[in-house]
Amino acid sequence: MNMHTGAKIRGIRLLKNLSQENMAEMLDMSILAYGNIERGKTNVSEERLQQIADKLGVSTDDILGFSDKVNNFFDHCNGNFVNTGGSPTNNYNLAKEELEVEKLKLEIEKLKLEKEKAELEAKYWREKSDKL
Repeated sequence: MNMHTGAKIRGIRLLKNLSQENMAEMLDMSILAYGNIERGKTNVSEERLQQIADKLGVSTDDILGFSDKVNNFFDHCNGNFVNTGGSPTNNYNLAKEELEVEKLKLEIEKLKLEKEKAELEAKYWREKSDKL
């Protein structure tokens, strides 16, 4: 598992409206240990990744491909967010596109958090180097 897998797990967990505490309890682990998974601080075995996927109700491929799906969002929707007739197919497609929008929003939020983290790390190192 790479560092980004934890962020993908977090995104799916948030889509499922679950807290880190919920996940830790379902996986029979501490909240800190589970949080370290999402932060990419813990290497997760394939077995643990499968357990997480099971608790989230997704496949491991869904987790591993989560940001790829978000990144390809615009290629698939072509801007068609208008419900053109109220048919079940159109309603289904609209709901699916709305879910993709939510996934995209989560991916954007994740990128903002990663940027903030990088900025804080840069500030820390600048202050540390200034003291030398």
